[in-house]
Amino acid sequence: MPNHHGSFRHPRLRLLFRFFGGITLMLVLQGCAMVGVELVDSAELAELKTAKSPAPDVVDEAELDDALSRMIADLEQSLELAAVEAKDDAVAEDGTYVVKNGDYLDKIISNTVGQSPLRRDILRSAFVRANPHAFMRSNPNWLLANKKLRVPDAEDIKKVIFTDESRRDKKQRAQANPYEGWIQYP
Repeated sequence: MPNHHGSFRHPRLRLLFRFFGGITLMLVLQGCAMVGVELVDSAELAELKTAKSPAPDVVDEAELDDALSRMIADLEQSLELAAVEAKDDAVAEDGTYVVKNGDYLDKIISNTVGQSPLRRDILRSAFVRANPHAFMRSNPNWLLANKKLRVPDAEDIKKVIFTDESRRDKKQRAQANPYEGWIQYP
């Protein structure tokens, strides 16, 4: 009996192959049962597909507004507490800080805002947004020395938190040509 699978010409080898194939299938099915995978027959699958999904919950606008108001009040309170905890000599009377050689943004944040419960990336964005003149290309890692920084207040932080601008910027960057502005040679 010609067979294009040369190693399975012998009937015992074919039998052995089928045996190990059956054992492998049983082990796979047992493994699915052990990890909680449930096999569904076609009737159950059809029933699951036709079952209606639950109706979405209705959002209560008043409750949402109350939650937002509480969050903003907590933000303002945490900024006030952080300002009290900050180093007294770090911030001038007018709410500014002069960048010295060797300063970096996280050090300035620690000195001016203290141990704020706000995430550092939000505070960094607020500093950059409030002081675009002090950062090259709006990059928080490229802080210019001898610049006067305005310490961001609650309004600056609200602008960072409650904006869709970051999503719009990501979409524009994804669509933009990454090689734009590069020097091209013939």
